Amino acid sequence: MNCGIRAHDIQIVDNPDALVSRIEAMGFDYVQFAPKFSLAGLTDQGNNLNFGLANYTRQCFTDHDVSIAILGCYSNIIHPDLKIRQQNLERFIDYMSMASTFGVPLVATETGSVDDLFLPRAASYTPEAVDDVIEQVKYLVEQAEKIGCLVGIEPGVNHPIHDFATIQQLLDAIPSPNLKLIFDATNLVSSEKSDVVAILRTGIQQFGRKIYAFHLKDYVYNDNHIQTVPVGDGVIDLAAALQVIQELAPYSYQVWDEVSATNFERSIRRIQELEHEADQHLIRK
Repeated sequence: MNCGIRAHDIQIVDNPDALVSRIEAMGFDYVQFAPKFSLAGLTDQGNNLNFGLANYTRQCFTDHDVSIAILGCYSNIIHPDLKIRQQNLERFIDYMSMASTFGVPLVATETGSVDDLFLPRAASYTPEAVDDVIEQVKYLVEQAEKIGCLVGIEPGVNHPIHDFATIQQLLDAIPSPNLKLIFDATNLVSSEKSDVVAILRTGIQQFGRKIYAFHLKDYVYNDNHIQTVPVGDGVIDLAAALQVIQELAPYSYQVWDEVSATNFERSIRRIQELEHEADQHLIRK
């Protein structure tokens, strides 16, 4: 399969070798790896990384022929508490400094929220909030350019960078090759009528060269928001979504995200079936 999974959706913590053995057995080629979760005890929830641990983790993955495609450092970069905000920014820079030791070119985060619980607030969508995000991302990108790393930003409807217009505003304000997108079409769903496949196609057409990786998951729409469900139990035509990616961005990074612990093995089997079908479609092309 030409796809990956979010490593901490597999419930193995503080044991990189056992974790990657399981990932290899499931057939995934790469992962999104968040030390905060997969190395929670060894790193004080991601706050105390070191280069030796990063190197050991990389070696475990290399030994099993699995790579780390994305280093996750998801935090609130516009946290309303400025002290916590600064700590979050400094942690992200620390991760960028260790990214090459993990064997990964990019560190990713969401854009944050004016609400420390990431609840949807009108204040998150104001021009001032968007400008604040741009200022913080610009700072991170400047550091990334010095380090030789990429910054991955994942937009979402609960965040200031929440639709195509604000994504474009961010990219226009920071015209750096070191700024990339983690594109999850599901995160841009704003109503029950939203068409994820159409969002995906338009996103690739508009931002294609800036997209580093795609997130994939299934969902149902309840109480004005999406609810992640086991793969195949939701409303998305996942086969069509994969075909759009294969058509417009062949062999790109595709990371299955938020794979539910409920019916986990069934979700993995369904992912394997979907990816096999997508691979066959690409071969036939």
